[in-house]
Amino acid sequence: MKLNMEAFQQKVQPIANNLSENRYLKAIMGGMMAALPAVIIGSLAAILKQLPIEAYQNFIISNGIDHFLQLPVTFTTNFLAVIFLISISNSLAETFDVKGIIPAIMALISFFIITPVEPIIDDIGMASAIIPMQWLGATGIFTAIIVSIVSTRLFVFITQKGWTIKMPESVPPFIKNSFASLIPGTIIVALFVIITAIFANTSFGSVHAFIYGLLQTPLQQLGGNIWAILIVALIGQLLWFFGIHGTMVTFSVVMPVWMALDAQQLSAYSAGQELPNIVGLNFFAVYTFGGSALGLCILMIIARSKRYKTLGRLSIVPAAFGITEPVIFGTPLVFNPLFAIPFIFNNCISLTLAYLATVVGIIPPLTGVTAPAGMPIILQGLMAGSWQTALFQVALIVIWVGLWYPFFRIAEKQAIQQENVKSEDDNKASVRTVN
Repeated sequence: MKLNMEAFQQKVQPIANNLSENRYLKAIMGGMMAALPAVIIGSLAAILKQLPIEAYQNFIISNGIDHFLQLPVTFTTNFLAVIFLISISNSLAETFDVKGIIPAIMALISFFIITPVEPIIDDIGMASAIIPMQWLGATGIFTAIIVSIVSTRLFVFITQKGWTIKMPESVPPFIKNSFASLIPGTIIVALFVIITAIFANTSFGSVHAFIYGLLQTPLQQLGGNIWAILIVALIGQLLWFFGIHGTMVTFSVVMPVWMALDAQQLSAYSAGQELPNIVGLNFFAVYTFGGSALGLCILMIIARSKRYKTLGRLSIVPAAFGITEPVIFGTPLVFNPLFAIPFIFNNCISLTLAYLATVVGIIPPLTGVTAPAGMPIILQGLMAGSWQTALFQVALIVIWVGLWYPFFRIAEKQAIQQENVKSEDDNKASVRTVN
């Protein structure tokens, strides 16, 4: 069994490493993670705007406060494509050791060039334009990802080739850098103007419509169902079992799709509309909560084995905050065939139960609100969903304890036997020392 596991790890490890270390996937994931503070701020504003208390709602609506609470949502959740564009561009540029804000500025200009505008003429005949919010939020996320990668990569390529205006050494660095960006910036802007003109003369009308129709919508349909999320959960836990950071590998691929689904959810929630999705990044995080290992930690706390009781005391608090590495590597769960079944399949069971409970109406769909990292279980459920969500998390804890129990009972018996043998050996050694 050990040889088979090692052989599997040797075959899978390079593939997993290539995915998790891919420059572009890392830039996308790193950029999205860097943008989480904005997502959380928008989530908090949406919660304040939509608190289901009638007296509170009457007060904020009658005094116009709801309008001001919507502003943070508008420029975080509904502006997420722009925020991701800047953070992903910056993240990618840093992998090429390109410092400064210029690559992100070029990506931002390129994004707005391809974004359709509505021309208007004011009362005195002055022409201007309005940028609709339609493509600046969830529907423009995939376009933002593509533009940030293409623009930044092109900027890096031109700069590394030396196709820049070179100034004398005596010129201050900020002036030198500005002139050095002129040629790359001009080429990038020209390219996206040409692309915009081409798509304006097609049936799509814009790059946004093309990418959303041919890429983002199919990917969200493919990744936004229970089967996709179960497959991701299964692959992630399999990789964890073989000592590979499964979350890092799988999230680098699915995060753009799942975060776009959550952005749609939060936008609808803040507007008081029907929530369009069930699954997403929040769905996975709330209903698996660190891989269900909290149930194992609870069993360890009440264990008779000294080894497991000690480990349970050390790991129970971190596990309650979603940090389960102490119990994963302390038990260990990696390469441990005894715990393989619950370790690999508990997430799938939890997600299936949560999905069914949502479909039949026992719990409402999650709102898309992103809880801060490290938010303890139950409080996380309250923030990301409702009191029903938090109560369902309590039920899941009980289920996790039951799922881990038969396997833990076998492991505990083995541990007690080993501890008894060691205790007898220590007693014998003590007697020999006295004699």
